[in-house]
Amino acid sequence: MVIGFDTAAWSVGRRAKRAGKKFVLDQSVAHPLSRAGAVRTTGGDKDLWPEAFLPRLGIVREAEMEEHRMADLVVVASSFTKQTLVENGVAEGKVRVLPYGVGEEWLAAGRGRFAAPAPGNRPFRFLYAGYLTKRKGLTTLLEAWEEMGLADAELHLIGGGELDRACPSNVVLLGQTPREKLLREMSETDAFVFPSLFEGFGLVILEAMATGLPVITTPHTAGPDLIEPGKEGLIVPAADVRALGHAMMTLRGDPERAREMGRAAHATALCYTWDRYGEGYVGLLGELYAEGGPTEAPRHC
Repeated sequence: MVIGFDTAAWSVGRRAKRAGKKFVLDQSVAHPLSRAGAVRTTGGDKDLWPEAFLPRLGIVREAEMEEHRMADLVVVASSFTKQTLVENGVAEGKVRVLPYGVGEEWLAAGRGRFAAPAPGNRPFRFLYAGYLTKRKGLTTLLEAWEEMGLADAELHLIGGGELDRACPSNVVLLGQTPREKLLREMSETDAFVFPSLFEGFGLVILEAMATGLPVITTPHTAGPDLIEPGKEGLIVPAADVRALGHAMMTLRGDPERAREMGRAAHATALCYTWDRYGEGYVGLLGELYAEGGPTEAPRHC
């Protein structure tokens, strides 16, 4: 059996098939040809995310198609990724969703949060972590923040890149940070917001949940696989400024509810360890040799 990763496995996939071996494709991102479509579903255009409309190099597109055609099994981390593969012609029967896992240090931070009293004497704090780019929904986030006009709340932004607009004084730019600082920021935050337009998964969502944060995100991430709306967080339409602003207002207006949602998020994250991910992967590989091919990926809890 041979396992390869998307857009880097067409050559090894050929060799595997010639040798009569099974070929497994680990697809880490949603299908690139669905980018423009994902933007259009939001009512957006090239101004919302210009890179989504750039043409794919022919050689890259052909490699992607060959990988999908040769694969006996395609493992993806989110239902959104699976959806984009199927809409681009990949046989649904060989695509399996297996969400990623989270490290123990994030879970330990969540346990520490709920062992301590709720924070006081500071503004309610939202955190975003990821590259500061339009694909991640930064334009939507900042527009929603300005419309909210909450002087008694803060928004911290972590990530590389530069914003193309000025920010209010209660938006704090922290730049790129080591993982240790991101973990500390999450431990000192009240809610996590990740309004991405297009993700293969968005591991930072699961990390935030593990630290005990309610998460606001979109259907274009792993959010729907991890979050029951109103329980561990809130799912809002991508690029919807009003819906995102309302979701943030909901959490800001009820800190106790936000804390309880964070507690539920932490409990859910306990089901998504890397050990369980490995067990699930092994199970899927084993099914390749069973009559009828792979079954559905095992549930984490």
